[in-house]
Amino acid sequence: MNIKCTPSDLHGEIDLKTSDSSIAFLLCAGALSKKGVTLSKIQIDGFTEKLLNSLEYIGANVSVKGNRVTVSRNRLFGMSVNLNSKTEFFVYCALASVCEKGFTQITGLRGIDRKTVDLTVKTLSKLRVACSFDDDDELIIWGGNEITGGTADAENNPLLLLALTVISCEARELVDIHNAGRVESEFPDYIKNFNLLNGKAEILK
Repeated sequence: MNIKCTPSDLHGEIDLKTSDSSIAFLLCAGALSKKGVTLSKIQIDGFTEKLLNSLEYIGANVSVKGNRVTVSRNRLFGMSVNLNSKTEFFVYCALASVCEKGFTQITGLRGIDRKTVDLTVKTLSKLRVACSFDDDDELIIWGGNEITGGTADAENNPLLLLALTVISCEARELVDIHNAGRVESEFPDYIKNFNLLNGKAEILK
């Protein structure tokens, strides 16, 4: 399965009927939105709270009112983050790729499969995202990239696919993502929610 993502400015409000980690990627896309993205009826667990703090730290506008979260665009700068999970790895790679300035230092990579890191670095580099992986435990991703768009291969990794949808929002041209993996079974509502927020992701069987 392939997914074609046309650059888009996500905005609007949706009630979520899911509690999976795909919510994090919609919040990241909100950080690129001038009008803002609001997610209602979400559960703010430890991971979501950490992400919201990170979004605020790097410059996004964040508002939390109960289980209603709004994230909107401001200038995004780099950060330093230590990972606790594979999901965090892809979330922070997506964020780092679209920062306007500075660099993001991602550590804790010894807990991530080396093949996964190498695949991500290869994919980001193909989209003209500057990154450096010179240490087994540290990845540096530079901000200020002019993301070109083009073809990207997710190699059946649905989390990489989710990260690429966020990155596509800032691309100059559409991003054609091949081998999207089990995204429809693992994250069945993500593409629908992405498009409800004015995203432009088309599933090509």
